[in-house]
Amino acid sequence: MANERVLIVEDEKIIALDLQRRLERFGYTICETCSEGVDAIEKAKLHSPDIILMDIMLNGPMDGIEAAKIIKQDLRIPIVFLTAYIDDRTLERAKTAEPYGYILKPFKERELYTAIDIALYKFNSEQHIKRQERLFSAILHSVNDGLIAVDNDLAVLFINPVASHLSGWNEEECQGKPLHQMISMIDSKTLNPILPSMLPEGEISNKFHDVILKGRLGQSFVLDGAITKIHQAGNEVEGYVIAFRDVTELRKLSATVDYQTSHDKLTGLGNREDFANKLQAILEELVRYGGTHTLLQLDVDRFKIVNDTCGTLAGDELLRQVATYIQTLTQRNDIAARLGGDEFAVVLKDCVLENALQVAQRLQEAVQNHKFIWQNNLFPITLSIGLVPLSGEDIDIHMVMAAADDACYIAKEEGGNRIRVFQRDEEKYILRRGQMEWVSKINQALESNKFRLWYQLIEPIRPLPGIHPKLEILIRMESDDGSIVSPGAFIPSAERYGLISTIDRWVFETTIKAWVQLKTQNHELVQRLFSVNLSGATLLDETFIDFAINIINKYGASPGNFCLEITETSAIQNLSYAIRFIEKLKSHGFTFSLDDFGSGFSSFNYLKNLPVDYLKIDGSIVQNIDESLINFTMVESINSMGHVIGLKTIAEFARNPSIVERLHRIGVDYAQGYAIAEPKPLPYTH
Repeated sequence: MANERVLIVEDEKIIALDLQRRLERFGYTICETCSEGVDAIEKAKLHSPDIILMDIMLNGPMDGIEAAKIIKQDLRIPIVFLTAYIDDRTLERAKTAEPYGYILKPFKERELYTAIDIALYKFNSEQHIKRQERLFSAILHSVNDGLIAVDNDLAVLFINPVASHLSGWNEEECQGKPLHQMISMIDSKTLNPILPSMLPEGEISNKFHDVILKGRLGQSFVLDGAITKIHQAGNEVEGYVIAFRDVTELRKLSATVDYQTSHDKLTGLGNREDFANKLQAILEELVRYGGTHTLLQLDVDRFKIVNDTCGTLAGDELLRQVATYIQTLTQRNDIAARLGGDEFAVVLKDCVLENALQVAQRLQEAVQNHKFIWQNNLFPITLSIGLVPLSGEDIDIHMVMAAADDACYIAKEEGGNRIRVFQRDEEKYILRRGQMEWVSKINQALESNKFRLWYQLIEPIRPLPGIHPKLEILIRMESDDGSIVSPGAFIPSAERYGLISTIDRWVFETTIKAWVQLKTQNHELVQRLFSVNLSGATLLDETFIDFAINIINKYGASPGNFCLEITETSAIQNLSYAIRFIEKLKSHGFTFSLDDFGSGFSSFNYLKNLPVDYLKIDGSIVQNIDESLINFTMVESINSMGHVIGLKTIAEFARNPSIVERLHRIGVDYAQGYAIAEPKPLPYTH
């Protein structure tokens, strides 16, 4: 027994006392007893009992039924009516108070207890159900998803605020009406209504995506969602719940992201990745179904001049104009893209080579006839174009793209403003293909640590103060069979395809590591100055300066033990960069050598402005000084001028003792060549 509190409303005092006695024996607590309706209301407000036993016929102006109605409305306390008799009219009135039971007088104790117990159980159950209903209602009305419940005939039973907002209909307007009269839900791909075809047959919900909901005012939303059955207690289906989420903005954002990731921001054309994907699909279609398409690769001649002269804004505008010509002079189903920089590509679909050549010529003429003007500067612009006919035999996209690149490169190398069709067996393409194969080998060598350091001694010809022995670090590649590949085979490809800077960094770091390793072994080679070659590309890379300093600090080496060699040609072509580069690294302790002097510009005027320490006379002049008076005189002149400026001189290609003897006679400081020592592997652990 829960010791519930009871208010007794009975106008016969004897019956009231009898009820109180019996109920207390059952374990109930009697709050109070009263005999009038108005008094009952006041006592109920005062005590808030768990249940009220209310006589229908009461003294005073208000009977039990009227009092019960007020108590139910204001206080929601369960009431059980007590009555000796009741006619039909009174019974109908009593029903309006919604009592939880009737007890007829005279009553037995068991009947009394049972009636009160059932009334309390019924009231508590209803309160629990109402709390659950309020909870579920709050959940259904607060979720961000739209919810619509329908019966088996698809008439609306319930619609939550989100669904109401999207559809334009409120719950009262929808209640009981067929769903299709309120809204339409259409598959975006088939444009067919999803109901009733998508109603689930099994127990698993049917999910839908990209369904278009058209609301009351004609507005459209894109929905993702699911349809689930509503089961009765007997597992019979009594309707369905349609749950959905508005993904309109998400789809718009996704479409925007897809566009941005597949298109070049500057020109609006497709980007390299998108073009590659589409080209791959075209090649696969050619294999399955056949057909004839043509791939064009276009390069803007003299783009670098515009970019360097007028700035990137001008360069960007030029690229946009070229892209406009491509879009104008190609068909809608053709595929155009900017591959990067000033390179574009187009797949002319269902276009034989003859027609593709005409399209390429029209593109060239359009660009050439339209002079590019920027801030009163006029630039003649032309295109170099490479063509590759596509067929079902072309299955490797990398080979196809490489062929187009080869053809475009040849067109540009021949002077620009050319159209070249890829010819697999032509010598120039075979040569370029060989260079491209070296690119793959270089990358593999970098990844697999297949490069090796060699060295060649540089010896002082005459013992003078400040003349210390040196050696030049050389690079070799170890092939898969263990044989050694000379740099002449792979360095040209590395320079042409932008890999030389990576090789430079590998050589520099590996040299520093090797020097530290040899020093810990007290090896005699560390008594020499290690000379490391840097390419023209590295000379223009200011990030190399920080890289070099970081490597020196990382391995605990001293910059004073290393000399950096740059070629005469690269230094003069980029004189201001070279001077700044040299000065920054010299401030940390490195020395510099100007390599191959005499092979390029050979101007003594700029030489005095370059803050180098060594002047290396090109071997093409040195190697014949024992046979050619002209070469002897040139070496003598370069050596004299170098000494006047304050540089130490080094002669390459000292191939025999006769040349070394003449170098000594001239007064050159160092000699390097086979007469001194042949190149050898650097003795370090790699």
